[in-house]
Amino acid sequence: MTAMWFGLALIALLGAVALLYIDRARRGQQGRVRQIWAKAQGYHYVPADPDLPSTFSRAAMANQEFLGAVDVVEGVRRGEEFVLFDLEDAATVVAVRREVGSDVDLDLRSRTTPPPKEADMQLLGSLGPRIIFATDLDVARRVCDQRMVAFTHSVPDVVQLLWSEGPWTLGTVPVGSSGRDWDAAIDAVTRLSGLLHVLPPSRRRAAPEREN
Repeated sequence: MTAMWFGLALIALLGAVALLYIDRARRGQQGRVRQIWAKAQGYHYVPADPDLPSTFSRAAMANQEFLGAVDVVEGVRRGEEFVLFDLEDAATVVAVRREVGSDVDLDLRSRTTPPPKEADMQLLGSLGPRIIFATDLDVARRVCDQRMVAFTHSVPDVVQLLWSEGPWTLGTVPVGSSGRDWDAAIDAVTRLSGLLHVLPPSRRRAAPEREN
């Protein structure tokens, strides 16, 4: 009987080791693909940045301080600075920084996605194919004009969440997406960032620039 339990434990251990090896191999392959994509477009790649997730706190980044950013790419696309990274295996995140931040934050998500966890996010209603939440409904109503409606119809299906916080506009795509998906996500977040320039400027001191 002891030998049987020992054998089962050994099999379980070998299985766990095999799964860990496969996971590391997959992550390594994803990292190489990300690095090649970044180099081809003149972007800067680093394997990890453990402090980056703490820059953000809403939507996909809510209560994720314990996860690190891996396969991080920073660059400029169409004149806008961005950072793209994997929140480990949870999501691939794109963040575009606006020159002037705002105290009003917005969240645009599909109808099938659960509502935001943040208590200050209030439901505004439907906006094209998406549902919009905001920390200030009066301001959000003025921002959500026909240009914003047209934007929501143009967002590729691969882009899951879209939101803003302070000087940042962000979006997510699934982990394991392709370079084409990353390009589409950066373009979508950049377009939304441009529309959000009409938000009232923050009364608080601007957040410091990220160090490269």
